[in-house]
Amino acid sequence: MKKGKKWKKIEAFCILLIVTLLLIFVRILYQPGTESERGELYTFSNGWYQLKDGKKMELKLPCFVTADKDGQIILYNDMLSEADKGKILSIRGIQDQLEVCIGDRLLYQYKDNRFEKNRQMKGKIWADISLPEKIGQEVLSISYETKKNARLYVYAPMIGEFCSVFRQHLLGSIFSILVVLGMTGLGLVSVIVFFYTRYRQIVEKRFLNVALFLLLCSLWCILDSGIYQMYGSQSAAGTLVSFYAFMTMSVPMLLFIQNTVSESVRWIPQIWIFLLYANAVLQGILHLLFKIPFIHMLYITHLLLFTGVVSMILLLWKEYRKTQEKEVNLCLKAFGVLGISGVIALVLYWVLSIYWYESIFQFGILLYIAVLFWGLLCKVSNNIQFCLEQEVYRRMSLEDRMTDMKNRKSFEMYLEEIQEGAILLENVLLLFVKIAELKKINDMSGRQMGDETVIRTARSIQSAERSVLEQQAVSFRVDGGEFAIIVKNPQKTPEEWEHFIKEEMKEECGNRQPVRLKFGYSYLREKNGSLLSFSDWKQQADDMLCSNK
Repeated sequence: MKKGKKWKKIEAFCILLIVTLLLIFVRILYQPGTESERGELYTFSNGWYQLKDGKKMELKLPCFVTADKDGQIILYNDMLSEADKGKILSIRGIQDQLEVCIGDRLLYQYKDNRFEKNRQMKGKIWADISLPEKIGQEVLSISYETKKNARLYVYAPMIGEFCSVFRQHLLGSIFSILVVLGMTGLGLVSVIVFFYTRYRQIVEKRFLNVALFLLLCSLWCILDSGIYQMYGSQSAAGTLVSFYAFMTMSVPMLLFIQNTVSESVRWIPQIWIFLLYANAVLQGILHLLFKIPFIHMLYITHLLLFTGVVSMILLLWKEYRKTQEKEVNLCLKAFGVLGISGVIALVLYWVLSIYWYESIFQFGILLYIAVLFWGLLCKVSNNIQFCLEQEVYRRMSLEDRMTDMKNRKSFEMYLEEIQEGAILLENVLLLFVKIAELKKINDMSGRQMGDETVIRTARSIQSAERSVLEQQAVSFRVDGGEFAIIVKNPQKTPEEWEHFIKEEMKEECGNRQPVRLKFGYSYLREKNGSLLSFSDWKQQADDMLCSNK
């Protein structure tokens, strides 16, 4: 019961910690205060125009804009005021060679860092441009380069103080942030459950597989996010790490499947584990030797992940048909969810080039892991319940129900334990205590009175055990009215034990008829230090008990 209460306290603490972190996060996003304290933020949608044949064509952003025959789009705006000086102009999407100028001054031109990005990765990045302190009457212009006569959807920029712009970017990424928090929370719970189940003598490595998978997923989500790409001090290194996390994050779940399916088919996920590791190593070698950008080899990883998920679905389907196990069926459904979300994400990524493809895949991962985790948790919960029941049955078989003392079976087991390590013990005292006239009490006063006498005697022995303060004393009820006390490395003499037990018995009986007890004892080692045989040891104590009138 104490362990159960302790576990509940740990659970309550974890829940409180997660809620507190969420409240702090909400507080950061929605800090109260006046507009002057927060910095005014507005959408810069009016006043835009294009110049065609020397004429202005007014636009209101966001809208579709058609490129000229050279594939160029230039938008102008002359509505910036002195109130905008020093503020941040934030423009969404840098995938079409974005350039920003005021008059003849170039304020921004996107250039890849050491890690080349594709259109999908650039599409989720905002260009944050600091407007000059002196704006004057110069015209703001933004330009894009795309395909000839292509239609480009241009978002309306935002203008405001840095804190306000940053907070707005956080709000725009709130879904991914919540998904990462969910993954991190589940990963932490997985680690806690693993150690708890190990404490309960149930080793379930799949919880560690889940935790490692969620750690790699969270790492990929964070380092691949637009927020990190915009504000991370080492964005190139972070993007490289995110690619490796993406390439290897499926390995823990393949190990999960290995520990779920039958041993005869475990070689199948092992092949995919090898392929994923080989892919990560090969891409690193090609990048180092031939300077091939990782982004140009991404389709290989996508192909491996897609075919790997399909293979695992087929493997789990065949395994379920053969075993009909609920656990395998749950894994099959989870991989089905992951497969569907993965296909949708790949279509959004490769066919439509939509930058929020990752949100679909992240949500699919969260659903996938939630289904697996719930099934695993239910299984372990059943195992723990079974083990607890077995422990209760084991204890019941070793305890005397009437007195709550250990029974004869436990006594014999303890003797075997002492026999194994007897040579290391200084000495062992065996003390027998017997109710002298229990049969007479049963015959004259009834079985109930006899049972009460046994219970009082047991309580007296247990009280004496506490009073004597022997650190290694264990008491047993070995027969109807017979008890045994075994003391390793005894500090008190048998006479002192007898005195304590008799005094406790007087207090237990009170005004009732006194109960007469008989005692017998023996030491495992003789005075010269030699060990008695166990049969002789017990026989000496029993003989003394019988001779004691």
